[in-house]
Amino acid sequence: MPRSEDFNREQVLDKAKNAFWMKGYNGTSMQDLVDATGLNRSSIYNSFGSKMELYQQSLKQYQNESSTIFDKAKQQDRTAIETIGLVFVYALEDILGDQERKGCMLINCHTEMGNQDEQLKALFSSNQERLVEIFEDLVKQGQEDGSIRKTEKSDLLAYYLVNGFQGLRITGMNSTDPKVLKSIIQNILKTIT
Repeated sequence: MPRSEDFNREQVLDKAKNAFWMKGYNGTSMQDLVDATGLNRSSIYNSFGSKMELYQQSLKQYQNESSTIFDKAKQQDRTAIETIGLVFVYALEDILGDQERKGCMLINCHTEMGNQDEQLKALFSSNQERLVEIFEDLVKQGQEDGSIRKTEKSDLLAYYLVNGFQGLRITGMNSTDPKVLKSIIQNILKTIT
């Protein structure tokens, strides 16, 4: 009979996520994970599997947490272009609040590990598809309410917005100037109206 876990799984996963987020997959040793989580190696392996499995679970937790900005923006009673603008504003708030300049964990992982693991590739692909789908729904709404131009297909504008969103997150790792970041957002939004 397997032993029950005597720790809060979500809290441990959160601590592991933060360790990976700070150092990346390759820079995070098992000792780093032991130190961060307070668990010994065998408990980590028994509860989460390999280091890679723990990393994948951490990325999924991060993905779920980071999608809240879309939900938060959609809850406002705004036009589609205003909702898209809110998504970017909430991302800007995350960037400016990121004192360690960690950036987006998924983007960091993609640049570090993008071609090294099939399951990670699948995670990146599904994340990209999800972002495109969210933005495309908003673009279609905007094309219907007149706040977004109709001269281009909604899926192409959605890919442009995903590119702009991810680019903003990367730029925010290097630039902390709100004026510069706000200008980027304004130009992205101007392009689709």
